[in-house]
Amino acid sequence: MTEQRSGAPSSTHLQREGGAADRTGPAEAETSVGLERIVFFSDAVFAIVITLLVLPLTAEIDLPQGGQDLAAQVWAQWPRVLSFLVSFLVIGQFWIAHHHMFEYIRGYDQGLLWLNLICLLTVSFMPFPTALIGARLETDAVFPVVFYAASMTCSSLALTVSWIYAVRRRLLNPAVPTAAVRAFTGRALATSAVFLLSVGAAFVGLPVAMLFWLVLLPLARLLLVRVPGRRDPQALQT
Repeated sequence: MTEQRSGAPSSTHLQREGGAADRTGPAEAETSVGLERIVFFSDAVFAIVITLLVLPLTAEIDLPQGGQDLAAQVWAQWPRVLSFLVSFLVIGQFWIAHHHMFEYIRGYDQGLLWLNLICLLTVSFMPFPTALIGARLETDAVFPVVFYAASMTCSSLALTVSWIYAVRRRLLNPAVPTAAVRAFTGRALATSAVFLLSVGAAFVGLPVAMLFWLVLLPLARLLLVRVPGRRDPQALQT
């Protein structure tokens, strides 16, 4: 699809118009390269964090001699396996949202750089509450679940604040439809609201909190996509 010339490049590359190559100035080229570095660095952090989630599973295995009761030893790891699966899916959703967000962004400043760094900080912290909740899941302790929910809420809020900052600072591609921007903003706010409510649900127990993360959150996003007047072929499906 050919983009209309707006005097600024898209967040990834400049496209041709009418069969002629765009003439990119030094400043535009520098902005494009800078955005690519932000995205590549962010993707690397997400990849490392997701990889680190599995370490508690490999570090806590104490195999019995001669393979006796091996099945029982493996089954005993179910709390850590469950925490790994939940964290993998949630952090994966954060990565998808981050990926789509930067599809809309065509410029950046120091404020966005710092907000993105804070977002990556909160995501990088996630292996710790994941390991904590995996180690204490068999007990009735409330704090690990609440701490885990609060950590994910911080990541969601950091992403939402970064998006709102980019919108307010007019760092988005001017070709992006207003309806698409509003739709993405609505989904970002709804996501943060669900995670915030999950902190309260965590006091009830992990199963209730998981309903917020794995059921209510996708349902809320699906309903927002289906709201009349907000559907747009160029809207981000986060």
